[in-house]
Amino acid sequence: MSAAVSLLGPDIDHRISLECMLNPSHRVQWLPDSSSFLAARSPQGVSRLDRWAHRLGRLVGTFDARYLNEAIGGIERHGSDTVIAYWGTEPLADLLALRRRLPHLKLVLMVLCYPVSLTRAGVRRQDWMMRRIMRVLDGVIFPNEAMRDHFRAAGLLPEAVETVILPPCWTGAFQASGPQPAGLPRPNVIFTGRTDLSGATVHAADDLRPLMQQLLDAGIELHHGRSPETDDGHPMRRPFQPMRQAELIARMAEHDASLIAYNTQACERDDRFRLTVPDRLITTVAAGVPVAIPQQGYEGAKQYLKDHPGVMVFRDAAHLRSQLDDRARVAEARAQAWAQRSRYAAERHTDVLEGFLSSLRAP
Repeated sequence: MSAAVSLLGPDIDHRISLECMLNPSHRVQWLPDSSSFLAARSPQGVSRLDRWAHRLGRLVGTFDARYLNEAIGGIERHGSDTVIAYWGTEPLADLLALRRRLPHLKLVLMVLCYPVSLTRAGVRRQDWMMRRIMRVLDGVIFPNEAMRDHFRAAGLLPEAVETVILPPCWTGAFQASGPQPAGLPRPNVIFTGRTDLSGATVHAADDLRPLMQQLLDAGIELHHGRSPETDDGHPMRRPFQPMRQAELIARMAEHDASLIAYNTQACERDDRFRLTVPDRLITTVAAGVPVAIPQQGYEGAKQYLKDHPGVMVFRDAAHLRSQLDDRARVAEARAQAWAQRSRYAAERHTDVLEGFLSSLRAP
């Protein structure tokens, strides 16, 4: 009989990738983390009391009886011996509660984004939460060596906790198929990050308008999602309407490079951007597109790209423009990135993940 695993987190593309890596040798089910559960059960809005109870649960462990009953019931019905929680700090309190109620479970945290906060106080708070949760974990999945080294240097990772490096990725089904699209004639980049700056989840690092202006002034065509904040009519700006993931991946391949950058100067702490492999980078390699990334910072992303054939590291906008002006080099980088996109499919990491899970000792 195959082993059973429960995935715990938001319903995002990383869930699909984990399911792909674990099938067919594991029976896999998905369970929402308590934040996702709370949002789903309150479609008309979450009450102030619910919000305060949820915040308190982050400190002491989730105590929402309805959520815990459904989550624990799902784990027991599925016969799971392992729970893999993923994304940022949202599932930490849930793991603490599960350890109390189901001490026999093997608990694994997949660290995809950490720290989430961009302030000194926020990082201190999240480090406190992480040290607390590490006492109940059996294993941690890191996206790169930079993140694991950071955990060790910050005293967040006990020696008894097993670790593995698993580069984040999308499934092969997400990747573009057919022949590579023809490139655009002028030096250009596509930016797939958010440009709308009025949403509740927007943070200071999302405001990339200063760098965008520098790229436009350097004569680089800039393609990005349309938003009121960037609707200035600049002749080098090429806004497009929002797209689904598959449509975006198919479109990206015509571009010279995908811009991976944040406004890190606007943040008190930029650890998140030095360590995390952002989803827009995972999408870029799946689309088979070269990467344009600033010379300073982004250590985790650069480790992820160490074998990628199409990386353009730039000092400033003029330096990037000089690289894009070499149209023969750009064409070669595009061809190589397109040919290597299958290296970043989730299916290639099945053996690593399965081997790690089988090596974990029961609590």
